[in-house]
Amino acid sequence: MPEQRQKDIKDAGMKSRSAMAWLRDNSLPAEPICYTLAYEYLFTDNKSLKSAIDNTDLTKEDYREKLEAIYQENIIAKHYSQLSMRSENSEEYVSKALSLLLNSKKEMDDINQSVSKVKTELENLEKSSDKENLLNQQAKDLANCANSASKCLAETTVELENLKDKYIEHKEIASKDELTQILDNQGMFTTLREALPHSENYPMSIVRIDIDQFKLFNNANGKIMGDAVLKHLAKAFSSQLKGSDIVSRYAEDEFTIVLPRTPMKHGVAIADTLRKKVAAISLKKKGSLTPVNVTISAGVSEFSGKGSFDSAFEKAKKALLRSKDLGRNCVNCET
Repeated sequence: MPEQRQKDIKDAGMKSRSAMAWLRDNSLPAEPICYTLAYEYLFTDNKSLKSAIDNTDLTKEDYREKLEAIYQENIIAKHYSQLSMRSENSEEYVSKALSLLLNSKKEMDDINQSVSKVKTELENLEKSSDKENLLNQQAKDLANCANSASKCLAETTVELENLKDKYIEHKEIASKDELTQILDNQGMFTTLREALPHSENYPMSIVRIDIDQFKLFNNANGKIMGDAVLKHLAKAFSSQLKGSDIVSRYAEDEFTIVLPRTPMKHGVAIADTLRKKVAAISLKKKGSLTPVNVTISAGVSEFSGKGSFDSAFEKAKKALLRSKDLGRNCVNCET
């Protein structure tokens, strides 16, 4: 095994043991949620989680409900609000597997204790018969097997933790647009797949936005300024929307916003508010005193939950093209 891999396993093992010790010191069960909270509390810079745990009285009877809420808000929401296109249920599978491993480890420890007890009793007997010697040898063999299995189980637990950490990191990177740090189109459709089955999300407004003449803007001002515009727009859109809204960079200069529980007339109003906000943004190019501005065009459609979402998505695109045909810097809708 490569030296770095051995070091990684050793470090992960130390962290795993520290997390288990933290659970023991706080009289908490070695369950997946508690174990994950312990790991996050000890080895990450998740300040909101640490504050929430520090302010929770773990001696009260309702501590499980409080820890569950902390887990949902500070871990699930943090890592999984923007999922990748594949293996959406991997967190659930990993948690279940970790639970099985922890339970198996407890059972293995119980076996070890029983074997040790039998071994001690046999060693105290007089070794006067072949039968007792045979039983003693069998007890030793069983103890060796149990120790080997327990060691293998501990290594598997460490490997599983490494896999879970790498998977979380991969999903966060894969779901976001690197430049703007909002969802990319893949992350948007994955998040939508979770929202579409729930009837309370309808009606749903779809807003497709394009930066007007962005290619000409880049040619005139340079890619650095173009990137700055994209980041400012992503920030402006995100700051104006509520938590359940989905905002993504769909393509180079195109953004898509999905507004659950929003009829089209309200979606049009929100899109127009965003249009005005963008028009008011002024950026200064390095070495120049003259500010630069951009405008956006938008198209809005409504999805009622019946029929095809793809069809409603294309209607928003047609409305966007109409806004461009009508001179840009405006909002149109498509029913």
